[in-house]
Amino acid sequence: MGRALEVEIVAKEAIKPSYPTPHYLRNFKRSLMDQINYPMYTTGILIYKVNDDDDLSVKAGRISRRLKSSLSETLTKFYPLAGKVKDDFSIECNDDGVEFIEGRANGFLSQYLQEPDHNLLSEFHPFGKEGPVAGKDSPLLIVQATFFKCGGVAIATCASHVLIDGMSLATFINCWAATARVDDHHQPSKLPASMLPQYVTASLFPASEAVSSYPLRFSPSERVEFNRFVFDASKIAQLKAEAASEIVPRPSTVEAITALIWKCTRTASRSNHGGSPRPSLLLQGANFRTELVPPLPDNSVGNCVGYAVAQTGEKETKLQDLVCELRRAKEEFSRNGLQTLLENKCLLTIQDQSIRDKFERGEIDFFSFTSVVRFPFYQAADFGWGKPIHVTFLNFVSPNFFMLMATNDGTGVEALVSLSPEDMVLFQRNQELLAFATLNPPVDVNEAKNVSLGLRSSL
Repeated sequence: MGRALEVEIVAKEAIKPSYPTPHYLRNFKRSLMDQINYPMYTTGILIYKVNDDDDLSVKAGRISRRLKSSLSETLTKFYPLAGKVKDDFSIECNDDGVEFIEGRANGFLSQYLQEPDHNLLSEFHPFGKEGPVAGKDSPLLIVQATFFKCGGVAIATCASHVLIDGMSLATFINCWAATARVDDHHQPSKLPASMLPQYVTASLFPASEAVSSYPLRFSPSERVEFNRFVFDASKIAQLKAEAASEIVPRPSTVEAITALIWKCTRTASRSNHGGSPRPSLLLQGANFRTELVPPLPDNSVGNCVGYAVAQTGEKETKLQDLVCELRRAKEEFSRNGLQTLLENKCLLTIQDQSIRDKFERGEIDFFSFTSVVRFPFYQAADFGWGKPIHVTFLNFVSPNFFMLMATNDGTGVEALVSLSPEDMVLFQRNQELLAFATLNPPVDVNEAKNVSLGLRSSL
């Protein structure tokens, strides 16, 4: 890539709500779901081409002013983000503001788009090489806008998981972008109710003093390799056909891709453990909003995430059987997941004692999957200079974490993969994987111009 892409931070400031939060809203109650989630930042990075003839400094100044003014107005609706964590039960909405960082890259956006090196993303967000773990006194929201020499911009939105999950982040970005578009036309901000946050989770799932400790061990110092794999529409269709069985005749896109990655990571792990067969445990992030009766709307802000737990024994497992196990875990979660979480007050419960013992001793392969394929990051994140040409995430603090998201044309899927360096070497050479996925291709900017919703009905 030639000279390494680096970012110089040129400004930092606190953005406060455009008018004070009323006193009766100053003590925001956290929910049980907020309490039991791991305190890390959910970090979405939106990358844009900005096509105009203005000088870079003029363009950057104009974009920065619009981002900050619209963010200030948006914080009047998302006022807890401008406060600080008071204790396990509440957030003090004191209008201290959110951190806004402005940076200048020493290169061009094309350097990243031609080879989307996940390690480069550390330049586009405020955590650098460190894990994005949120401390008690950390800001609840950090934004970094990075401007490239060509005029492109990367906007990193880092929201603390003590309040925000992936769907909540999408709601925030949707509201912020819509406010910026209205602001660009110098009109009063009148947004539809579907874009505005609803704070209902604390009343549905009150905080508790008897919360169980988080069972997963994250180690930010552990060595991690990242990579990106892209599945196009035709390969997804082939994979789903191969993954089908009598039990699951029509696997979803997410099920088929998750099963393939699960199979290939198990193969890599087994090879690096001397060929010894190992059982495995896989967590699938699941949205509780759709599991409630009646379901909560997408704009319900707060943590509404649980995990469906799938597992395998020591023997090698066929792709179709892994899909069946994923479907079984999902159905079990729909029946009992919320009740189990509320009873145990813990994000993850491993029912099988032998599996739990092996998990504690490190004798089992552990994987965690999240899908944001359905989330409208491309469609909603237009601040007035067009939709993003690329959206990605950087949430991984340990190996064996995976995220699936839509490609910029809406017809394919990107898999963001974190593994140990030893496993990644074998995983990225796996021919079964590469029969369906392309290893880190360039971002197709032309496809981003007309984002479709072609995948949404097939997930």
